Amino acid sequence: MKLLHFTLMCLVAWATSGCSSAIDAAKKIGQVIMDPSIQVGKDTDQPSTLRLTLLAEPNINPNSANQPSPINLQVIYLTEDSMLQATYYDQLQETELKDILGKNYLDHQDYTLVPAQYKPLPEITLDEKNQYLGLIAYYSNPEISEWKQVIKLNGTGGHRYHVLAQVKKQHLIIKVEKE
Repeated sequence: MKLLHFTLMCLVAWATSGCSSAIDAAKKIGQVIMDPSIQVGKDTDQPSTLRLTLLAEPNINPNSANQPSPINLQVIYLTEDSMLQATYYDQLQETELKDILGKNYLDHQDYTLVPAQYKPLPEITLDEKNQYLGLIAYYSNPEISEWKQVIKLNGTGGHRYHVLAQVKKQHLIIKVEKE
């Protein structure tokens, strides 16, 4: 009987010795269930976010009469940038973007901007594989235009990227702020 009592006491002592961490874990799980926006894990393990703003200058994409005209843009999410950097303009007219970029391609969005347009886009959570953001502007005269730009990102690490993509008369500028 004494052995049973001793074993029972040892079991109770062992079970209660780790209780505070088990209780803390249960509390955290309950909090996350009640509010899924609560962070779980370290900042470095969190996905990064991107807030992109598109800004078109008043004199963008001059047509044959030298009048500003709307421009089509593609915002491209990539795992690696070399395929986009090696792309030439005519290739984009002949082949789908996804086929050109192959395994480096994650996703893209199409936009059309009119001269002097300001377009803030909703914040998005980046895929963990996302390492680059590319931008292609379909200028009416691509031979004299700088029509593509690429910036480095990190899909994980909990970074908050604020990106301004400026569409100028004949070129693109991308400015990045990272928190």
